Parts: sequence; C-alpha cells; structure tokens
Amino acid sequence: MRDIISIHKTGFRLLKMIHSVDSIIIPLHLLELCMSLVQVYGGLFLTAALIDALLLGSFEQAAGLALGLLGMTLVLGLCSGLARRRFQGLRTKIWLVFYVWLRRKSFSLDYETMEKPEVSEKIIFSERTSDMYGGLGVLLYHYCDMIRSVLSILLSVSLVIYLCLARPESPEGLLGRLAGPVPTALLFVGVLAGMGWSSWKVFKKYAVKQQEIFQSHTGVENKLSYLMNQVLANVKVGKIVRLYGMQDMLLHNTKEEMEKSHSYFERMCLVGRQESSANRAVSSIFTIVSYLLVAMKAVTGAVTIGAFTQYAGALNQFGTSVSSLIGDHGGMRKICTYMQEFLAFLDMETLHEKGSIPVEKRNDGEYELAFENVSFRYPGSREMVLKSVNCRIRVKGKMAVVGKNGAGKTTFIKLLCRLYEPTEGRITLNGIDIRKYDEEEYRSLFGVVFQDFKLFAFPVWENITAGYERQEDRIWEALRQADAEEMVKKMPEQLDTWLYKNMKNGVDISGGEAQKLALARALYKDAPVVILDEPTAALDPKAEAQIYARFNRMVEGRTSIFISHRMSSCRFCDDIIVFDQGEIVERGSHEELLAARGNYAEMWNAQAKYYESQESLREINNNQNKSTEK
Repeated sequence: MRDIISIHKTGFRLLKMIHSVDSIIIPLHLLELCMSLVQVYGGLFLTAALIDALLLGSFEQAAGLALGLLGMTLVLGLCSGLARRRFQGLRTKIWLVFYVWLRRKSFSLDYETMEKPEVSEKIIFSERTSDMYGGLGVLLYHYCDMIRSVLSILLSVSLVIYLCLARPESPEGLLGRLAGPVPTALLFVGVLAGMGWSSWKVFKKYAVKQQEIFQSHTGVENKLSYLMNQVLANVKVGKIVRLYGMQDMLLHNTKEEMEKSHSYFERMCLVGRQESSANRAVSSIFTIVSYLLVAMKAVTGAVTIGAFTQYAGALNQFGTSVSSLIGDHGGMRKICTYMQEFLAFLDMETLHEKGSIPVEKRNDGEYELAFENVSFRYPGSREMVLKSVNCRIRVKGKMAVVGKNGAGKTTFIKLLCRLYEPTEGRITLNGIDIRKYDEEEYRSLFGVVFQDFKLFAFPVWENITAGYERQEDRIWEALRQADAEEMVKKMPEQLDTWLYKNMKNGVDISGGEAQKLALARALYKDAPVVILDEPTAALDPKAEAQIYARFNRMVEGRTSIFISHRMSSCRFCDDIIVFDQGEIVERGSHEELLAARGNYAEMWNAQAKYYESQESLREINNNQNKSTEK
C-alpha cells in the first residue's frame, strides 16, 4: 500500500507540473473521456431500444432511434477526433518541456554539483527512459485512461445491479430460481470478483518479470548510446578510426551491444505476449460466463432481447475496463518509478549559498581580489590541489600565473570565478567574501577564455555576443582585436554565418580560428577582469606571441590574468605568480624572478632555448627558399 501511495504521490506531482505548463490539457482529456463514455453507453441503450422496437414492429420509433444513434455517434466521434488532434500538439509540447525543465535545473545548480558523475547519470537516465518508455504525455494518458476505466466499471456495475433486480416471468424451475434477484446477484458478484482477481494476478506475475528486464537493460543502453551518439556519429572521431584502423573493433562492439539490446527487446516482447495471452484467456472465460448469465435472464423473460445486447455490452465493457485499469496502472507505475529520478534531480539543492549582495558598479574598475589562506580539494578526493594560497590581484594590472601542468593554475581560476568554493579559507572582492555577492553579478566581472573553451553551432554573432545585445560595431571591434575580422569577412554570410555543419550550411573552422573567436567573445563582454587560461594552446609560438602582444593592448585599463605553462605571456606582465604542486612558490616581476634563479628562471630558460631553435629553423628555411629561387 505504501508503494502505491508513493507512486501516486509522484504521479500527482507530475500532473500538477503538466497543468502548470498548459492548464487546458487535463480538462480537455477529461472532457474527451466523458464524451467517449457517453458514446459507448448511450450507444448500448439506444441499440437495445432499437432492437426491441424492431421486434415489436414499431418502425417509426426504430427509425427515430437509429437516427439518434447515428447523430450521437457522428457528433461525439467528431468532437473526440478534434480533441485527440489537439492532444497531439499538447503532448508534443509537454514532451519538449520535460527537456527544458532538465536543462533549466542544470543551469541553476552550481558547477561543482554538475561535475559529479552521478548527476550526469540522472540526466541521461531521465532522458533515455523518457524517450524509450514515454514521458509526461504518456503518464497523462494512463491517468485519464484509468479514470475512464473506473467510470466505465461503475456504469457497468450499475447496469449489472439493475439486471440482477429484474425478475423472471416464470420463477419456476432451476433457471427460474437462478434468475431471481438474489441468486443472480451472487453469481454476478462471483464472476466479477473472479475477473478482477484473475486480472490482478496476471498483472502482478508479469510486472515482476518486466521490472527485472527493465533494470537489467540500463547498462546496455548506456554503452549503446555512447557508441551511437558520441563515437559513430562524431565526425571528428573518423580521423582516429581511419588512422588506426578501428572500424572492425567499433563495429564489433556496436554489434555486441546491439545483440544484447535485441535480446532485451525479445524478452520484453515475449513477456508482453505471454501477459496478453493470459489476459485474453481471463477475458474470454469472463465473457462466456457473463453472456450465459445474461442469456439466462433473457430466456426466463426477466429482460428483453434488446436489453440482452445492452447488458452483454455492459459486461464486456466491465471486462475491458478492468484489464485496461490494471494495465494502465502498471504503465503509470513504470513511468512514475523512473520519473522519481527526474524529480530527485529537480529537488537537488546547490551545495553552496547563492549570496544576495549586489556588486558595486564602478566606472574606474577599482576592484581588488584576494585569496586568504585558500586550500581546495575536488569532491571525492583527499589530495589538496591548492594549499594555503595567499595573494592579492593588483587592480588594472597585468598578471601571469605560470607553472607546470597540474600545478593548480586552472583550479585557481575556477575558484576565482566562483565555479568552485574553497575547502578552506576565503576569497574576497573589495574585502567582502565573494560568497556573499549575488552569483550572477559577481561572475559578470569576468571575461574568461578557458583552455577547453566551447563554441556552438550558432551564427558567428551569437557566439560572440553570448546572449548580450547585438551591437555590430562592437562585434567587429572585438573580432578585429582578436585578429579574426578578416576571417569572418571571408565567410559566406559574415556575422550571420553558422559555425560547424551540425545545422544548416555551416562552416568548419580550425582550432586556432576557434580560439580567436573565443577571445573576441571575452572582449565583447567588456568585463573589468579578463582571464586567459591557456588560450593559445592551439597556436604556434609566433602566433601566440602576436596574440599576447595584441591582447596586451586590448586589456588596457582592465585587470588581466594570463594562465599558461608557456612563458610568452610573461613578457607583457608586471606581476608573475609561479605555482608548483598547488602552492605559490614565487612571485615578482620578470626580471626579479630571473634573478632569483628559481622555478621561473628554470622554465624560462628551457623555453627560451625552444623559441631560439624555432627562430633558427625558420631562418634556415628562409635561406633555403632564397637559394631555391635563385
């Protein structure tokens, strides 16, 4: 009983959410089911009266009844058809809004929560099960069908009661006595109870089997979904596949997972056929016995021949409605079971407080950021990635954060942008803990280009403005500053050109070109603090030096932070922080750190040799080209 209450509690909550999306869909469903019941039971009464009129020779009355039956069927059928057509659009709307709810919740959760694998699994599970077994629209269908079945059962039972009360013309003999009100009532109660009990037993037996199959299939679908969507459908994977000859391996893995999935569907269909056969057997037995009981009433003169069709039809509706009620309850239960994961995701709370203090708007850009004894470890890890970091970021200065890979540079920036919160210590803005500020307002201070930046299959201008107002002069200025102006001007529709070929006739761009657009996006935001986290990783050293030189001019009047394991950015910065194993081990200007002969000097000298060798190679190549030309 607790399980049933829990399931319907989930179901009613989902129905309330559906109603919030479109307040007309549930009343429209209820109206349609009422019309269908009127059509069925009104048809039974009119048909019975029509048959009796024909047997009595009242042809005028029969003609009137026939016209009434035809008119009712036509009008109600037309109205039901229009309602069902309306349902199709509304169900599509509900199906789509389910995904909107998922994404809206995803955006509302903090970044740290969304990075957890179990959270991603909840989203994927909710989407996949909704696609495979039906989502909110199917849930609504099941509930409305259950209401239809309950009302139909009540109407059928009402007619059966009336049938039981009908007395035979001749109560003599075995049939006459059995056709009396009390014996008939007992017989019908036994038949109806037997029908309900047998249908429930069939449902329980096969519901357990279906649940076992459903639970065993989740892992298979995860693997198959990964192969089909992220491997076989990924154009970029094609290069690796061809270079390493991975076709056979991938096809073998796909075939293996498809066979497992096919085996699942075979078992599911087999169980479905077995359940259907068992239900048909129960229904057939019930139909035969109920027809015999109604026939007994008709033979003994308790009801007319026309009424025989009426009551037989009512009993047939009872049997159908009982089976439908149990089946719809099973379908609704399945949907509510996996939708509980969806609701659990919607109920997730952010790990950290949002804050409410507005960030002071300053035209002079006078903001001071400080790390105060900050340590941090990622969720689920015991190792501190940052250890007791203390530093102040100079206002309107140019800072470089350098260190080897894994030294903690990117984590430092994620904490600064409030994507994570410190495990220990605090970060302040103008002396106030950043956790007390409104989250969106605080993040508006930063224009960031991460090393794993993302562009979208949208027009160029949408990738640059990123949701802000479109101002073409500013867009072109940002593109010019990022050295991407000429590239965009050569595109078919310039700013309105779609990137990538996922949709429409988009254009593919190289990694270096994509990074330039990402730089332009950060510039367009016009934030007081600009952060470049390995933004030139896809560029060659010469292009990298050019970008940094250009960016040095772009960020005048703003605070800029360059994060890199390459040292090109340091020549333009007046403050350099050196990370090593999660700690700040050095800080100073370029000249001061070279003179200290520490980590920074070691990295600089190692990379200086590389740059010198690159210049030497270029000089040799140029001389060879000149010789060839001569």
